[in-house]
Amino acid sequence: MNFLLASFLAPIFYGAGMIIESQLSIKTFKHPTTMIFYISLMNAVFLPLILFLGTPSVPDVWEFGFYMILAAIDIVYLYPFYMSLKVMDTSIVEALYSLGAIIIPVLTWLLLDEHLEMEQYIGFGIIVMSSVALSIKGRVIPKLSKAFYFVLFSSFLRALYLVLEKYILEKDINWINVTIYPNLISGFLPLAFLFVKKWRKDIFRNFPPYLTKFKLFAINEFLCFLGLICTVYALSGISAVVNSAIAAMQPIFMLMISYCLLKRFGIPINEKISLQIMEKKLFCFVLIVLGVILVVNN
Repeated sequence: MNFLLASFLAPIFYGAGMIIESQLSIKTFKHPTTMIFYISLMNAVFLPLILFLGTPSVPDVWEFGFYMILAAIDIVYLYPFYMSLKVMDTSIVEALYSLGAIIIPVLTWLLLDEHLEMEQYIGFGIIVMSSVALSIKGRVIPKLSKAFYFVLFSSFLRALYLVLEKYILEKDINWINVTIYPNLISGFLPLAFLFVKKWRKDIFRNFPPYLTKFKLFAINEFLCFLGLICTVYALSGISAVVNSAIAAMQPIFMLMISYCLLKRFGIPINEKISLQIMEKKLFCFVLIVLGVILVVNN
């Protein structure tokens, strides 16, 4: 039960952090590499807090190789993700992330020897179809939209990350290691951006705006840190399939948080909240919840 609770808490923390992150990406930095550089600077800031939950061990060479791969994916997926945030509602971007669920059953079968029941396949189908429906504007399916393909590519990378994370957890039972090492490495990888002249200039030029928004960056990183702990801990006790299905509920929590921020504090958000759009989103979200129930209850 603790593993399932952690899995449900993760999308709440990540959803709250993503609302902040989308605002920073849209309004603060024009180029995605600059956003990636500054958002990654704080990756290791809160990691020492995990020492209250356990002690890391020294990884083997092959484990360190997997940690490097996870860290690289953790950086690369952000570029198409931030590009899509500039033209799509944040909750829709997060909903389309469920498209990554298409390859998760295949990857878990190949790497983890996990098999799904028929009800779980049906649940995944409902989640994916509902997520695609969220991206439809009127009667036009955004199949030619660059943002749609950006999200698709990014979601597949995150799906691969999740399955590899579960794979290493089965080989290294110390979930503290899987929490610390990939995120510590990913905090240093963006320093390579400074070797590209164009990117370096934009990073230096946006240092003052970064300082201005530093508190928001810190809050966002702390929320993502909590989401990270919940995700890795949950994966140590439940399957990647179940965890990914529960994670599909993140846009639901995001919409709820966004609505509260708008109505209670008047904080502008990257969401279209008209009655017609809300009805459509809520209907799709109900279907996503139904899909999650089918996956989790098997």
